[in-house]
Amino acid sequence: MSITNAFIKKYFSYKRPDGSPTEQQWIDTYVIPRLRGKHWVDGMGNIHYDGRIDSTNRTLFVGHTDTVHHEAGKQRVAIDKGGMVRVADPKQTTCLGADDGAGVLVLLAMIEIGVPAYYIFTRCEERGGKGAKYIHKTHSSLLMQFDRAVAFDRRGSSSVITHQGWGRCCSDAFADALSDALTDDVLMYAPDDGGVYTDTAEFVDIIPECTNISVGYMNEHTTNETLDLGHLKALIKRVIGIDWDALPTERDPAVGEYVDDYMALGMYKGLQPPTMTYSDLNMDAYDACEQALGGHTEMLMWRICEALDPDEPDSWYYEQLWGMPVPESLIRNCMKAIDYAVDDEQTLQALLDLHDAMFDQPQYH
Repeated sequence: MSITNAFIKKYFSYKRPDGSPTEQQWIDTYVIPRLRGKHWVDGMGNIHYDGRIDSTNRTLFVGHTDTVHHEAGKQRVAIDKGGMVRVADPKQTTCLGADDGAGVLVLLAMIEIGVPAYYIFTRCEERGGKGAKYIHKTHSSLLMQFDRAVAFDRRGSSSVITHQGWGRCCSDAFADALSDALTDDVLMYAPDDGGVYTDTAEFVDIIPECTNISVGYMNEHTTNETLDLGHLKALIKRVIGIDWDALPTERDPAVGEYVDDYMALGMYKGLQPPTMTYSDLNMDAYDACEQALGGHTEMLMWRICEALDPDEPDSWYYEQLWGMPVPESLIRNCMKAIDYAVDDEQTLQALLDLHDAMFDQPQYH
């Protein structure tokens, strides 16, 4: 696969909200032709490609086709001299879509070179992992054939995720071995227990080692999203040479291991760790926090106003909050609480707590 600048500009020109015409056009243009008619599509639209040679190939690779764009259509893409990819006009779009267009490119490159594994291009990841949930529900016998499930859907350039959401998703031995295998003179990877959610989180009770790998994008879900093209190319070069089936398998999927600070949050005392499901409100609130970290606080202010007054969120509350500075530390605390929220009530409480913390700042006393 020749990943030229011209290719990248066309590849990321598609806005791909789930189920949109441009998502399907993108799939038909870039994914399906590279599968050479050897794929099948399940009832949710997930695209399966079996590249295994024999029963010793027990690795599943996952990437998702949808993005958080608010509307379908096309966008212009720019690449600077340093190889950083971004949207050309942030006012005309929602995000770049490297989440997870970059991950899909990694899978396609491995398929092209013939890395023996099973590949799934999932649908509707950005709307609560519906594609992965469908696979878990209807094709659990398929998932039992794998020792490891690897997603390429993590921000940054160094993470091998060991924990997603509520708990552990892969063993330290697996994460250490994979980090070593990914690291070379250009790349530097290490285990990271700060994962949030991607499709492989849905498989942790069946597949022993589930993880998510950084692919070089930053500020996902915002107009400031970027992709380090140099990192992506180096990663592709590295992953096609790894002996994936030689990686250790130690985690017992039947044994849950939850994050240590779960019970430290007072509002959740006495609750059992829930299943990995996220409501629209929860995902929208988390996305609003991520946008705020990128310098765009408008949506976060709106979500806070909805929490304060759901009947009239555009009341005087919004005028009061508009343009108000929000320290990064407060936003990240809110994101953590939203990530731990088990229902919409707790998501709303996280937003209300952020509101109170904003006004507890010294300049407002």
